[in-house]
Amino acid sequence: MKTPMLLLGAGLIFWGWQTGMWIFAIPMAILIEGSRFISWRWDFSKADVRRIANLCLIILIFLIVYLLIQNPTFYFVYTLLQWLPVVSFPLLATQTYSLEEKIDITTLFLLFNEEETNKNKRFTIDISYLYVGICILASSNANVRDIYFYIGMFLLLAIALWSVRSKRFSPMLWLCFILTAGSIGFIGQLGLHQLHLTLEDRVATWYSNGNELETNSLKKQTNMGDIGVLKRSNQIAFRVATENQQTRPRLLREATYNKYKASMWVASKPNFTPVQPETDGTSWRLGNQPANHSTITISTTLRGGQGLLTLPDGTFEIDKLPVSRMEKNKYGAVKVAGKVNHITYHIHFNHNLSLDNPPTEDDLQIPDREKPALNQILRQLDIQSKSPPEIVNRIDMFFQKNFTYSLQLTGKENNLTPISTFLLKSRAGHCEYFATATTLLLRAAGIPARYAVGYSVREFSSLENQYIVRSRHAHAWTMVYLNNRWQVLDTTPADWTSIEDASASKFGFISDLWSLLTFKLGNIIASQALQYGWWLILPLIFILMWRFGSKKGVRRLSAKRILPKAKAKCDLATKDSEFALIEKALNELGLTRHPSESLKSWIKRMKEESAASDLIDDIIPIVELHYRDRFDPAGIKETEKTILKSSIRSWLNKYYPAEVAKK
Repeated sequence: MKTPMLLLGAGLIFWGWQTGMWIFAIPMAILIEGSRFISWRWDFSKADVRRIANLCLIILIFLIVYLLIQNPTFYFVYTLLQWLPVVSFPLLATQTYSLEEKIDITTLFLLFNEEETNKNKRFTIDISYLYVGICILASSNANVRDIYFYIGMFLLLAIALWSVRSKRFSPMLWLCFILTAGSIGFIGQLGLHQLHLTLEDRVATWYSNGNELETNSLKKQTNMGDIGVLKRSNQIAFRVATENQQTRPRLLREATYNKYKASMWVASKPNFTPVQPETDGTSWRLGNQPANHSTITISTTLRGGQGLLTLPDGTFEIDKLPVSRMEKNKYGAVKVAGKVNHITYHIHFNHNLSLDNPPTEDDLQIPDREKPALNQILRQLDIQSKSPPEIVNRIDMFFQKNFTYSLQLTGKENNLTPISTFLLKSRAGHCEYFATATTLLLRAAGIPARYAVGYSVREFSSLENQYIVRSRHAHAWTMVYLNNRWQVLDTTPADWTSIEDASASKFGFISDLWSLLTFKLGNIIASQALQYGWWLILPLIFILMWRFGSKKGVRRLSAKRILPKAKAKCDLATKDSEFALIEKALNELGLTRHPSESLKSWIKRMKEESAASDLIDDIIPIVELHYRDRFDPAGIKETEKTILKSSIRSWLNKYYPAEVAKK
């Protein structure tokens, strides 16, 4: 069943409009709709269609790899769905410009054995309506949530349904029904949208499985108080290249928080403000340049082109950063957004430079439930009349001498908070315990402090000749306000790194090699030269089709040239074929063939117009064999010729015995 005129073209234009892929949509629409005005067709065999299906599969695999490298998250699926019309277009073009104008579905599945399917009947379908559905699906994944998407989808479906409507009902009645269904559908799709958002959130959470690579600049839920073992991923989060090992920053900060409650840290009133780029568009200045500074280069991946940057303390300038927007809050968190996922940026910093806002009352806040345990520890430390630097030193030594690092999550004692249990009972925990307890102890002593999260830079890769930072290198520490500037205070025992390393998989080098490969490929694909290479996909597809067609002997046939020859051969059929007897019989039954009508078109028209469908169905396999006998350069075998003659005789005996009697 053919689609109505311009439906496929409209579907492609609608897809191009919603996704912005006009560079593909317009030529694809012209090529498909232009087939109505072009007479020549290709004679594709099953093997030819199978090779074209394999080409589509190769394009799909390449696209999946590319998108995963660009955005290794669940959300790459949405981009993949937007590209489906391009992936499946070679099959649609094959069907459109083939003699049969259908696709044998057995050629689309790798599980079918080619030799076995050749022995069986052909299972052909028209994929035109399926392709329109693919265009709508692809468009929905780029939907900007406005009413125009629903209107466009409704019109496309209405046109498709109009072509197959029952003639028993008047057009006005059909129109009323379709408008009613469209109105109900609009209300229903609002509910489906909410269901989609919920399902998306659940699936994304399952896919990420608590991935530690993503940090929220507004709040941080810790694992304090949980029971079990803290699991850390060995995945490489980003890479750090330094001028020399002496300039390596020990810690890279992502976010800072100042309010604590129930095992959660919150950034109160972060007030993100825009940062304007320099004239080159890739340099961003966060503060004034000091006399001396160091430079490092970080390579990482953003989720959907946006995220928080990992920066050393004292960062005053970022260069070569390909983003379109940057914002900074008063706690030092820097948020960016752009169109590129793989980014590499240069950081200029000086650890003695403090760009975070001065402390406020929130930086001395302590939850009431934590005060008894904190005051008990402070009395043990005997900090009265001590200076702030001395207090800081005593608290640091207290943790280093009396506590151990552990990935075992032991929960909390009855009537005690996780921090109280950590300070008074267990005295073992991971970095979140140490950073939180240190921050609250400093506040209890009257010294402003904040809770910071980020990564530790310590693993040098000789393979890559730079530092690699893994997900398990995620760390938490304290920012303390001393000598009129914010400074790092990390009270987690130094052996935490060796404990983390001991728990890592012994086969991590395999994933490291894969990470390095995707990192290199990502850099190559992200280059401007290959960005424009996507424009060559369609011409490349057509060149490949043309080349394989010329090598495999796919014949291009012109309807204008074939039909007169076919008619002449049918006129001479009485000399070397008995099929003309069937044609003569049909003419005498009133089923006349038009002068310019091909044999297959005639059979198809008769099937649609005639009530004697059995009579026509029995002719179809005879026509297929007759076509091969007439037009295949290799001809047919003697056994097949015998079958052809026998089939013709059987049909005449069944439906027109008078002709047989004459013979």
